[in-house]
Amino acid sequence: MPVNVEHGAFYSVQELSQILHTSEEEVIAILKNEDFSSCEIQGNLHLNKGNLEAFFDRYFAIKGISGDRQYPIPKYLKSSPEPWTTTLVQMYEKKVNFPASISPEQGEFLKSFIGNVNPRTVVEIGCFTGISTIWMAAGLEQIASPAVIQSIDLFDEILPWMPTRHGCLLDPYRYANDRVSDARLSHRIQFHKMNSVDAGHHLDRIVDRPIDFLFIDGDHTRQGCLTDWMLFYPHVSVGGYIVLHDIYPEHCGWEGPRYVLDECVRGNDQFAMLEIKTNPCNFGMAIVQKIANTPATSRPASIQQTPLVAKLLKKLSLQG
Repeated sequence: MPVNVEHGAFYSVQELSQILHTSEEEVIAILKNEDFSSCEIQGNLHLNKGNLEAFFDRYFAIKGISGDRQYPIPKYLKSSPEPWTTTLVQMYEKKVNFPASISPEQGEFLKSFIGNVNPRTVVEIGCFTGISTIWMAAGLEQIASPAVIQSIDLFDEILPWMPTRHGCLLDPYRYANDRVSDARLSHRIQFHKMNSVDAGHHLDRIVDRPIDFLFIDGDHTRQGCLTDWMLFYPHVSVGGYIVLHDIYPEHCGWEGPRYVLDECVRGNDQFAMLEIKTNPCNFGMAIVQKIANTPATSRPASIQQTPLVAKLLKKLSLQG
């Protein structure tokens, strides 16, 4: 976390070296040899937050790491004159959006799916920079739906995540809002800068009816994804859909969505499920339909036998 002092926010050499998985000596050498705004705070060298993006660009250039990695953009997306497609192309060209944002292929799938099921209430948990949100909003726009996407995210600053992400975005909330405006979809999207746990406990302040379409793409740890599931799935309408992103840990490196599917959905006759392989990165998606409010068999009781689930249920009951 940056240190806030009277004349700005600063990152320590130690933090920068941890982010980049490199030595403190290498960070210090770049800071001293380049024209970056740095200073000593409590005896330790710190970099001004405003120089973070330039610092990371310089580091990757020195290391010979290409900063132009991005998803292949389909020709139809590049040639379309629609404001939302033009905006998406620009977003996909920004290196911070690869590979954490959904790919154009996954986005087109979400857009078409939204257009087919015509949900009246849409909730998104975790929008990152807003690419998935714009895709879904375009689906609502295509069918002239009155629905508005309620998108929940902490919007914390996005730093490089070695070795996969080489980009940096210091104000994701402003960026997402600006891009939605560029896409001419502001009337379709409402961003909520908040923790999904707080949102789940006060969902009546965000939506006034059951959720027809829930996209879970937030905290991907077991605890985090399970918490989102437990807080939000009871509010999904019968017949409504829940989509989980990043369901294959062997490809995406996260276990949370897979854990939720295996422990809470599979074998539970309250739900129907379809797993989908995704291109070009097979992080995977799962489409879950809620087909009943209460299970017809005792199988879901096994959910509570998992220590993590039992612990979480107890914690949520105390908070609720």
